[in-house]
Amino acid sequence: MDLPVHIDMEEAATALQPAIHSTYKKLAASRYFTASHLELISSEAKHVINTHANETGAYGYLLYIEGVFSLSRSSSTQDQSFRRFEHFYRSLGEVIKQSLESNKDSHDAFLFMNQMAKRMEKDQRDLFAPWPGLIQQCIPCLSAGHIEKLDEKLKPYTFNEGATHAVLVKSYLSLLAGREKNALQQLMSLTTNWTEQQITPHFRCLEERERWDTILLWLKQLFPLKSDGRYGSLQAFADRSNAQLNKNGAFLSHVWDRWLLAPSFQRYAALTTHESKEKKQQIVDYLLPKLEGQLHHTQTVQVYIRLLHEQQRFDKAAEYFLMYERNPLRLQEDKEALLHDMKVSSPHLVKPVFHQFVVRLAEKKSRAHYEKAAHYVHELMLVYSQENNEERFQHYIQLLKSEYKTYRAFIKELNFIHA
Repeated sequence: MDLPVHIDMEEAATALQPAIHSTYKKLAASRYFTASHLELISSEAKHVINTHANETGAYGYLLYIEGVFSLSRSSSTQDQSFRRFEHFYRSLGEVIKQSLESNKDSHDAFLFMNQMAKRMEKDQRDLFAPWPGLIQQCIPCLSAGHIEKLDEKLKPYTFNEGATHAVLVKSYLSLLAGREKNALQQLMSLTTNWTEQQITPHFRCLEERERWDTILLWLKQLFPLKSDGRYGSLQAFADRSNAQLNKNGAFLSHVWDRWLLAPSFQRYAALTTHESKEKKQQIVDYLLPKLEGQLHHTQTVQVYIRLLHEQQRFDKAAEYFLMYERNPLRLQEDKEALLHDMKVSSPHLVKPVFHQFVVRLAEKKSRAHYEKAAHYVHELMLVYSQENNEERFQHYIQLLKSEYKTYRAFIKELNFIHA
């Protein structure tokens, strides 16, 4: 879709007015709306714009959003219906975003963004104005050059205390343009208590640029009352920064104790990306015993298994499977991968696990369990064969058939292996 600069905005707005009124009335209705209802309203609006104002390109969407917003503001319906209006704006914003993506390097893309910036400044006192959200939505489509130009354009704009969303956008653009100090000053220019979610994009940008010192500085400046150093959902940024700046290799027990409150392998990987093999071993030695006390949590088990696999702690892995894996019918992929590597690297450790699995599965007395038990018998056959100990395996399978001679379906499965 094009971004035509020279269009008669007033004429286009007039042509769309009846449809804008219709859309507004639907969005302002007091009855309950599902996401599918809202998407249907958005689709109808897109169809109207494409049919009756196609020559306006993305500007038709801009005018439509502006018209609906103007009606909602004049009718004081924003407070109770804000979420549905926001959904509508974002849906139309996706089309604008695609247009900007297609014209990423053109001057017209900057001119279009400038139009939204002007509207953001004009409506800054309205907390429900769509412009900050739309600009934030479109920023990823802009070239670095357009970001710098838009940041320059916004420099003279001054926003009052109530314009928190506009300040967030302006600050974020300054940060993307490389003006970190200015971006922080803008955030601190208001007495607003910023939420962690509001400024997460800022910290994500700093992290991508590996600005570890800056992250810690910003956290102290923006949250001076959090003297205990706990920053909620932003704590991960602080921990990664401390880990990256830990030049002397000190063990950061406070970081790992916080990690243990919500174990995550991704966060572990991020925190240890720069650590030596020996340091990782030290960290895992600290974590494993503490995780073992939390193995009743599914998420903890997943992290525990991945740590064992990464560090090749096959002795610990054997202990886990023997003690905790009560019904190994359908093991998760991570556990299957761990068992595979155990079989290759430490067959003596995997043998008792497979023996135990065969018993546990056979006792479940269902065809699916018998088939899986036979699978592990076959795995044992391969392990014994690798050790040139086929005679020992033959003795084992004869004992197995004797023990479960009344389990006819199981014996049938075993006979496929030991014909």
